[in-house]
Amino acid sequence: MKNKLPKRPVVFGLKSIVVIFFTAMLFACENQMETIRELTTNDTIPSEVAMGVRIIYSDSGMTQMILTSPILYQKGGDDPYVEFPEGLNVKTYDQTNALVTELQADYGKRFQKDKRMEVEKNVVVTNYQNNKKLFTERLFWNEKTKKIYNNTFVTIIEEDKTIHGDSIRADQNFEMVEIFNMRGTIQIKDEEQTKK
Repeated sequence: MKNKLPKRPVVFGLKSIVVIFFTAMLFACENQMETIRELTTNDTIPSEVAMGVRIIYSDSGMTQMILTSPILYQKGGDDPYVEFPEGLNVKTYDQTNALVTELQADYGKRFQKDKRMEVEKNVVVTNYQNNKKLFTERLFWNEKTKKIYNNTFVTIIEEDKTIHGDSIRADQNFEMVEIFNMRGTIQIKDEEQTKK
């Protein structure tokens, strides 16, 4: 006599596996929906994106500043800001439309409420009127106080000297400069060279 197993438990087992599979899929979809909700909040997605940006700031028809960047992200929310993930270049001009300073950096962010900008990575500030160049990895600019500052290593190169420091405070035109923990190299002209 052969033992035959009833077919009913196999069908019941198959139905159980199908129910478990669909339940797992529903929970997986819920987790994905939560992830999508997190990604689409105002803080993570820019409300505006612009490519090939050139912004000219002027007053009474006189150009004061020109900002260029490959891409700009405008983000809203409680603390709105503009981000320059691929870098930026800012040029400032005086009343005669002469170029005064130029700032270049590989990354930048401007906080709109605070009127404050921070730039990072390969930061170079050049003052064309006094031929000074500043090199650093991070720099902050407060638009209200018109001051630039940082707490990271800086190098300033002038015509006859190179100065290094651990941090800097200066006016936005890079004329009044205070360097902390300063050290450097100064070229001294020989007396005979000055007589010739």
